[in-house]
Amino acid sequence: MIRSIKFWVGLTILSVFIFSSFGFALFYDSDVRQVQMLYDDDKNLIGGAPFEPSLMFPLGTDPLGYDISQKVLQGAKFTLLAVIAIGVFRVLFSFIVAIPFAFYLPEKIRRGLDQLLSSFYFIPLTIIAVFILSPILSEQLSAEGEEFFLYTFTERIGLEVIILTLLVVPLLGSMIGNMMASLLKEEFIEGARLLGASRWRIFTKHVIPHMLPKLVIVWCQQCVQVLIIFTHLGYFKLFFGGTDMDFNPMMADPPKSLSNEWSGLVGDYYIQIHANPYIALGPIIMFGIAIYAFQLIGEGFQHHLQTRHYKKEKRDRMSRKQNLVDEPKLSFDFMHKRGA
Repeated sequence: MIRSIKFWVGLTILSVFIFSSFGFALFYDSDVRQVQMLYDDDKNLIGGAPFEPSLMFPLGTDPLGYDISQKVLQGAKFTLLAVIAIGVFRVLFSFIVAIPFAFYLPEKIRRGLDQLLSSFYFIPLTIIAVFILSPILSEQLSAEGEEFFLYTFTERIGLEVIILTLLVVPLLGSMIGNMMASLLKEEFIEGARLLGASRWRIFTKHVIPHMLPKLVIVWCQQCVQVLIIFTHLGYFKLFFGGTDMDFNPMMADPPKSLSNEWSGLVGDYYIQIHANPYIALGPIIMFGIAIYAFQLIGEGFQHHLQTRHYKKEKRDRMSRKQNLVDEPKLSFDFMHKRGA
């Protein structure tokens, strides 16, 4: 049982966002409230969209009168579930790549590959993602003037998840492989080899139990990185699930998100941040809270591992002391005579 408060606080924040989003879809059919004009009890006009944050509109409204808080609530499930899935796939595939990297490659080749892959740390993943995802997520215009996507909504989501996963597998696999290789040099692993343990037994009985807690922390770090990439893609108008483009040459509407996920809201409202700063503030705050929640989960789990190790050592010391106390004492001692 994890007893870290930070872990449970972060997990609770994410759970509230996700279940509230599904509840909004289930009970309200994801129908976002729209109020363009506001009247008092005497039917007098008292305001028009966009409205500033208030008790009626906690995060305000956009220029069309749509409640931003309900848009954020609608898109929470798409954003957070996508982030969690991409984080899981990144860690899982990287761990699979790290197995031959640590077990079968000679140390010289492993170091050479590590130096080669380390150069990719200086290449921003967002730039690569923009080039690859632009034709997939952006709506196209045919020669006949018809708007279309190259892939369906489900295919766009699947391709984006796969691409954002595979972009980091070489780097993350190298990092996990180095962690695994250093673990294989520990004394208890060498002792298991001397006792005749096979590679499979060492992997299942020693490597996995020691690597699994570290992989949870790596997963939290990857989720934070995916959230940051989502914000960057939103700035470039590449929204999760696709970007609805308007090709009207006279008065084109700005690009829109098809799912109201948070990066799409940031991209939609970014151009209005100077005129109405609070419009983009809501989605940005949600991103900050989600990043903070994942960090709390990682820090809480790491604190749990440290305290568990400390408590285990303390129990071992207490057990040894108790054994010494419980040893029966004889009423006399044997003395060896050396002779006269």
